[in-house]
Amino acid sequence: MLAAGLVLAVLASGSPLDPRAPGEHSVVYRVDTVISASQERVYGLITDFPGYASWNPWVVRAAGGTSPGDEVKVDVILGSRTMAAKHIVLNGVPGQRFCWKDAGWNSWFVYGQRCRTLTTQPDGTVLVSNELLIDGILSGGTDHFMGKAMRDGMQAENAALKRAAES
Repeated sequence: MLAAGLVLAVLASGSPLDPRAPGEHSVVYRVDTVISASQERVYGLITDFPGYASWNPWVVRAAGGTSPGDEVKVDVILGSRTMAAKHIVLNGVPGQRFCWKDAGWNSWFVYGQRCRTLTTQPDGTVLVSNELLIDGILSGGTDHFMGKAMRDGMQAENAALKRAAES
């Protein structure tokens, strides 16, 4: 219950670094995966940016900090293309929720944020909810042109995270 209170306190603060809730024009993709590993191990993999190259088939390179406001630069594979992207780390709950938002040129037209939320289940496994929110008047176009590649990337990332955490 304490963790839920922390999440609510963070979301109620009104900071520009708070994750955005879905709105009228939002498109949300979500992939849930159950992993047989400790929450600490899974969170450690998600926040170990230099280690992404060893396990993540979607975000093949990442560098930056993990504190709110830090910049993270990544190379992401979307379909058959590798694209450079820049993100800003958002408020979250260390060990439980890690979020970032797009900060590249595209963020002038479409807001994008990704949050990974970890919840330890009664049997000791960890439910990883990987959620990508696309928002703004052009979110439908983004969904049309890049939606399949983004959904496929999220599926591949969660499957690889499971393999890495359970090994």
